[in-house]
Amino acid sequence: MKIGALIVLYQPDREMIGKVIDCLLQQVDKICVVDNSDHDNSTLIPATDDKIQYIFMNGNKGIAAAQNRAIDYFINQSFDYIISCDQDTIIDNTTISKLSQTMLDLQQAGIKVAAVAPIGIDYYTHQPLSYKIETIGKQQIAGHELLEVTHTMNSMSLIPIHILKEVGGMEEELFIDAVDCEWGWRAKERIGARSFCDTKIHMNHALGIGTKQIAGAYRIHITPASRMYYQYRNYLWLLRRQYTPWKWIYINGFKYIVKVFFYTIKGPNRRSYLVQIMRGIRDGIRGKQK
Repeated sequence: MKIGALIVLYQPDREMIGKVIDCLLQQVDKICVVDNSDHDNSTLIPATDDKIQYIFMNGNKGIAAAQNRAIDYFINQSFDYIISCDQDTIIDNTTISKLSQTMLDLQQAGIKVAAVAPIGIDYYTHQPLSYKIETIGKQQIAGHELLEVTHTMNSMSLIPIHILKEVGGMEEELFIDAVDCEWGWRAKERIGARSFCDTKIHMNHALGIGTKQIAGAYRIHITPASRMYYQYRNYLWLLRRQYTPWKWIYINGFKYIVKVFFYTIKGPNRRSYLVQIMRGIRDGIRGKQK
């Protein structure tokens, strides 16, 4: 099993990216770092380690385009699996071997697997992330306690190369938000490939730049204003597709209504958020790319 790790960078922190690379070097055969930053960060990458390939994208081309560059690299290098990693996700030194074993056991059980991922633990609350939107059901297969989902998160998803060849890469027009969702749905719709989270494997993961509790119960993740454009635009694009799950449409529709009121009434930099939300809605209705 030849595993390559892809890391997409965007204005990375030197200390954090060093920790991420160090923990991955012990667990994979090669790392492909694709940099969407405004300037070259190759000095952050250990120059003496031939297990690392650095690709500079000359500006932010979006997470999907960066992932596709790494996917093409690993396909050309005849790798068997890719594991995608965020630039700030730290894992322990057994995470990838555990995911690999889960993947192999599922495949030996005759299941066509799109992706296997850990359960995310919220960096801010230290509680398991909610999987209400993407959950299909709990499964116990080949000794593993699994959560079958419509898609896995980008970070720490282990994906077979042969599935990527069948399904295709990430949809670059989406740029950033819902890229992982769309690929998982497409894998299920096109070839019947299924996605799982192993409930016994965990990772710390930060969604957005913080959390805010509303009305004492409902919690939203705070994201930068620029992300609002892609969230609202991509939501309107994707709700028109036949393979988009109804649960994702309804729950996110409610969430985005709540966010409009929060960001434009109580949130910081209200004007910036309002402008980005309105632009996203406009281009989402028009079906127009940015």
